[in-house]
Amino acid sequence: MTTSNLMSNKPDVYASRRKWKNPSSTRTYFSWRSMRSRCVSENHPAWKNYGGRGISVCDRWLNDYDAFFEDMGERPDGKTLERLDVNKGYCPENCVWATHREQGRNKRTNRFLTHNGKTMCLSEWADFLGIGNDTLFRRINVYKMPLEKALSSGSLVPQWQHGTRYGYDRGCKCKDCKAAHAAHHRRQRQKRKAKALGAELSDE
Repeated sequence: MTTSNLMSNKPDVYASRRKWKNPSSTRTYFSWRSMRSRCVSENHPAWKNYGGRGISVCDRWLNDYDAFFEDMGERPDGKTLERLDVNKGYCPENCVWATHREQGRNKRTNRFLTHNGKTMCLSEWADFLGIGNDTLFRRINVYKMPLEKALSSGSLVPQWQHGTRYGYDRGCKCKDCKAAHAAHHRRQRQKRKAKALGAELSDE
């Protein structure tokens, strides 16, 4: 038998010393450990939003990383642990691996809007309408548009504003409004030059 075969058949002397059969020092392990800390340690910075408001870890996961790994599997790239119902604790039925964008749509602070029988948070409506989150936020909270009008796809800038300096000042940067803005400044420069020239003639 070769040396390599002897090494491959050599028993793992450290196996009995390991606490968990699944590998630790991984993203999955740190997700499990962070989950526990948020719920059981009052010294954790986020404890008030988790353990402090009654969010707990199920008995199966609380002190058993291997059980957590068996239920959730290895943490995928770009995802973190997410609760489907943010008012319930950590357990197999309420947890998934989710992207940061998916988690952002599942916050307690989200504002949900209902229109034509459909209920979604603001960011979901923005995606559905094909507009930016900031655009929809301004429609509702700054311009105080009725919900039916705010939840409309496309630009809501009145057509009469295009091609005017007022439209440019309100934030429209289309080529017509830019041209009107530039023309305004040309007229102002011409007026200043004419005024300066008139002053020079009056002094002669």
